[in-house]
Amino acid sequence: MRKKIIAGNWKMNLTLSEAKTITKGLTLASNSSSYEVMVFPSALHLESVSSLANGSKLIVGAQNAYQSGLTAMTGEISPVQLTELGIKTILVGHSERRQFLGETSEFDNAKISYFLKSGLRVVYCVGETWAEREKGQTFAVLEEQIGKGLKDITSDLFSNLVIAYEPVWAIGTGKVATPTEAEEAHAFIRKEIGKLFVGADQVAENIQILYGGSVKPDNVKELLAKPNIDGGLVGGASQKLDSFLGLLK
Repeated sequence: MRKKIIAGNWKMNLTLSEAKTITKGLTLASNSSSYEVMVFPSALHLESVSSLANGSKLIVGAQNAYQSGLTAMTGEISPVQLTELGIKTILVGHSERRQFLGETSEFDNAKISYFLKSGLRVVYCVGETWAEREKGQTFAVLEEQIGKGLKDITSDLFSNLVIAYEPVWAIGTGKVATPTEAEEAHAFIRKEIGKLFVGADQVAENIQILYGGSVKPDNVKELLAKPNIDGGLVGGASQKLDSFLGLLK
C-alpha cells in the first residue's frame, strides 16, 4: 500500500523564527503520524530547519537545486551542498518556476535524471493553467509534462520519485479542484506513467501522487480518500503550525 504524504512548501515565506517554531512542532507530530511529513523551506533556512529536524521523522527538502556537483553556477545550489546538511529530497518543476523562471519539462528532465542517479528523492510537479483547462487541454498538458519530464528515467529510479499534481489555477487562489476532478487527473497521470516503458504498470501502481492547490484541514480528508490521491503538497496551510497539524489529524 502506498504511504500517504503531507508536504509543506513554504516558498519564499516565513522568517527564520517562524520556520523554527513550525519545525519544532512538526518534529513531534511527525514521529507519531501515519503520514510521511515533509517541509520545503526557503534556501536560507535549510540548515537551521534540517538541524532542528535531525533525529525525528520529519523530512526536510529543498525547493530547488542545480543538476551538478560543485561548479561555477552563480546563485544555484548543488545537491552536494544539500547532502552535507542531510537533505536528500528536492522539489522539481513547480508551476511558479515554470511560469516565472522559464523552466521547461525538458530542463526538469535533466534535473530529475541527475538527482535520482545521485540517490536523491524528487517530488516532480505537474499541472495545467486555468486557460488550458478551459480549452480542454488538461490531459494534453499532463501527457506532455509526464512524457518529457520523465523521458528515459529507468525503472530502478522510480522508487525515489514522487509526483505532485498541482492545477495552477488552484494554487493560492482559494479555488480547489473537486475530489472527483483531482482523482480524474491523478488516475490519468498514473496511466501515463504506466505507458512510459515496457513493464511500467507496476511502477505506476506504486508511485505516490500528491495533490496540491489550496489544500486545507477542512478538505484534505475528502481528497485523500480518493484511490489515486496519496497526499498533499500544501502551501498556505503549511505555513502556520496549527493548520499544518490540522492536516495531519
